[in-house]
Amino acid sequence: MTKRISAFVIVSAFFGHSAFGIRHSSFTDSRPTTLSLYLLSHRIGQEQSQVATGADSSVLRSHFEYVDRGTTVALDSTLAFAKDFTPLSFESHGRSYRYFSVDASVPASTGQPSAPTFMLEGVAPIAAQELLVRYWLTHGKPASIRIEPSGDAVTIRETGVVLTLTHIGLPPLREYTIDGLAWGRQRLWLRNDDRRLAAAVTSVGVLGFEALSPELEPALNGEKLARIAMQARLREARAESGAIPPLQRGTFALTNGRLIDATGAPEIERATVIVRNGRIEAAGPAESTRVPRGVPTVDVSGKTILPGLWDMHAHAGLAEWGPVYLASGVTTARDMGGEFDAVTALRDAWRDGSATGPRMLLAGLVDGPGPASFGHVTAANPEEGRAVVRTYKDAGFQQMKLYSLLDRPTANAVIDAAHAAGMTVTGHIPTGLTMRDIVDMGMDHIAHLAVRDAPGSDALRETIAFLKAHGTVIDPTMSWNELLGRSAATPIESFQPGFVHAPAPLQRLLRGASGGAITPQQARERLERSLQIVKALHDGGVPIVAGTDKGVPGVSVAREIELYVQAGLPPLEAIRAATAVPARVMGLEKDSGTIAPGLRADLIVVDGNPLERIGDIRNVVLVAANGRLYDPARLWTAGGFRP
Repeated sequence: MTKRISAFVIVSAFFGHSAFGIRHSSFTDSRPTTLSLYLLSHRIGQEQSQVATGADSSVLRSHFEYVDRGTTVALDSTLAFAKDFTPLSFESHGRSYRYFSVDASVPASTGQPSAPTFMLEGVAPIAAQELLVRYWLTHGKPASIRIEPSGDAVTIRETGVVLTLTHIGLPPLREYTIDGLAWGRQRLWLRNDDRRLAAAVTSVGVLGFEALSPELEPALNGEKLARIAMQARLREARAESGAIPPLQRGTFALTNGRLIDATGAPEIERATVIVRNGRIEAAGPAESTRVPRGVPTVDVSGKTILPGLWDMHAHAGLAEWGPVYLASGVTTARDMGGEFDAVTALRDAWRDGSATGPRMLLAGLVDGPGPASFGHVTAANPEEGRAVVRTYKDAGFQQMKLYSLLDRPTANAVIDAAHAAGMTVTGHIPTGLTMRDIVDMGMDHIAHLAVRDAPGSDALRETIAFLKAHGTVIDPTMSWNELLGRSAATPIESFQPGFVHAPAPLQRLLRGASGGAITPQQARERLERSLQIVKALHDGGVPIVAGTDKGVPGVSVAREIELYVQAGLPPLEAIRAATAVPARVMGLEKDSGTIAPGLRADLIVVDGNPLERIGDIRNVVLVAANGRLYDPARLWTAGGFRP
């Protein structure tokens, strides 16, 4: 049944293509068109496109370009296609995100493909996504389409949702979804009269990304478009959650497992943990912790029970993050700056159980104004800064996240207003301020490893003493630094074995990120220097919390913990950096982070003993989120990963 939804959407023309290169005289050019591009709802660039049409075929040429935090990202693409939208050849070179390169070439073929086939690399050019949908419609809506040059399959669905536009004199928009171009579902709206693309919601670098014609912008922007898309995606996620019911809920017991409660107490070799109505009722040695009659039991002999893990530096703007996080053992995540409506909707859906995912804590991103801003929430002066804090506080955010372009008076106002509202402050060190400046102003947490002093130096010892005296928390995101700074000669799966289970589009995206022309030895030396600083911070009493930024979703949390052990932290302390310490610094130590009576039943069961081999933290065989016990294999599948 077709659903009709009233919307304030104005439709763009076909995202054609501005011409780049030589034209054949027998081709006629369509009118050049422009598409506005948004990252985190901030208008950051354009895709210019034009189609040259001949007697038997057409050529789409596209220039996709935007500026992300001062870095220009550009991609030039050419797609030749037949009258029925069958692709004939494809070229795409440049970058789709500031860290991820694209270098795709599919030459013209003389034969017909044996199965439905299209040519595209990733989500850009956006104009080609329209042609992909039109190919699907023209060829009888095949169940899947092979994408060259990757060889992967995408699926397209017409959702039945129509955005009605008659009140503004435009035709309705019909909604389509695409799975397989990127990790997470892409959503497009085509005009009902001529099937031209009106708007699209996709992702770059796993961050929310929107595209629409400038003609749409008087009534619609990236934020509103993202809201429409997230509402639609969560309706789908609610239905999908029914396919992954909990193995246990309410009251149950885990028996005969090794217990590492993360309090710092010694492990218990044979323990029982009893869960009742989402809380831990009892946890201790099996001999003294009796399971009441009638309580279902799950025997975890030979395995280890630990608190659920935390990711303290997340950018979880997709519904798919939810089951993947749980599958990897992450039961709490702190989002560090996403689209307002997207992250609040995900938080609420995961909290009330209408979709499957971890508990999410939110840090409200605010940057200074200007074209290089990160995200659309900005503050140009103290008054605007205080207003931003009120907005985030009213929406239930726990923290403020400062970004690079804030000036000193505005940053100071945000910090003071956040503290007055009972919030803490995290984020980047604004340009023009030093780490000591911002910590003296009251910043509570610092994102990434901002300490630059040489390992073993007096300067580092002084910095550590300063941070400890102020109670400053560091989330160093070492796993992201390792992935981004690796040598191109070093496969990601060599240090993150879970990477091989990621969806193919995500693998291709992350493989395009590296430290460039550096040797493996140079990459190891850089990483080792950073790990020495992490060890010195920990030994000096500075709280370290595990966070991943934009690494391999879920999977990178385990790698973050492994790297802390590689730095020299005892395995228990590395585990606590992803459990007890985050709970304490977020003021939730009386609610979660360890295994003790009365706390949330956020638990994982891993095969092996992480205290003896820290890599066993990857081997999650059961996960309990707020008392719901899940099979990770089904969660991986729900998130698009292979178990």
